[in-house]
Amino acid sequence: MRAAIENNFSLVIALAFVVGMVAPGFARMFNPYILYILMGVMYLTILKIDLRELKAHAANAGYMGYLTFIILIVTPVAVFAVTRAVYPEIAAAALIVGSLPAAIASTSFTDLLKGNVNIALLMTTITSLLAPFTMPLLIRLLIGVETDASFTEMLLMLAQAIFIPFTLAVLTKWTVPGLIRRTKPFYASLNILLLFFVIIGPVGNNAEFIYDNVRKAITIALFFMGISVLQHIIGWYASYWRPIEDRVASATVIAYNNITLGIVFTSQFFSPLIVLSVVLYEVAWDLMPMPFQFVVRRAKGWHASPKA
Repeated sequence: MRAAIENNFSLVIALAFVVGMVAPGFARMFNPYILYILMGVMYLTILKIDLRELKAHAANAGYMGYLTFIILIVTPVAVFAVTRAVYPEIAAAALIVGSLPAAIASTSFTDLLKGNVNIALLMTTITSLLAPFTMPLLIRLLIGVETDASFTEMLLMLAQAIFIPFTLAVLTKWTVPGLIRRTKPFYASLNILLLFFVIIGPVGNNAEFIYDNVRKAITIALFFMGISVLQHIIGWYASYWRPIEDRVASATVIAYNNITLGIVFTSQFFSPLIVLSVVLYEVAWDLMPMPFQFVVRRAKGWHASPKA
């Protein structure tokens, strides 16, 4: 059963979007607990990480800095430029989506795809710390909109979502290492179930808005599927010289960003159309893991095949 869940985790994520749209009342029940569920996802993911390896990757400051620049500067500028040329009405939404930090869930995705989890965790932490500065700066430079986004609120969210589970996981590793060894095989399946509830909440919360703007919603959702493909490509080739596990992590942290933060951000500072657009990006965010999982399996098969 565990193997079936882990091998088809993208189907579980796609199902979460369907449930959120079909049963929004049920899905909205989980919205107040989204942050805590994310903390659970991060806690279980960190328990599986060898912290000594994490320290080794942190020492590779050049690559970490390079990947941070790709995530927070290159990707949002590329996404904004393409959207402004093709669909200028939602260019602001594309810029916000592109400039978001790596999602906490991207670490779990990387783990499920057998990528380099340490890189994903580092990128999640680093980009979350820097995004409160880079997002308003890019918005002001590229679309001329000033924002009063609260650094303190974002920092508190970051502390809850990342540093608290990180600290708890380290303490757990130190106090009950035997228990972790015995229960570790169950963490991946449990994380998939937690991700299901992370996703259905925001979808259910915005289902009525999507139903009321169906035609435009479909157009925007399809467009953002293309933008998501672009983000996967940027992430994959940004680390083209690295081992395939690192390329998986690179693609994941760029393509799966903190969309929940983006929805909250736009709802406070932007028009309903931009809010709707950012919400609809979640369609691509939820559905793209399925084809990406297939691509990663094929790529790993090619790398594993003996050369002629």
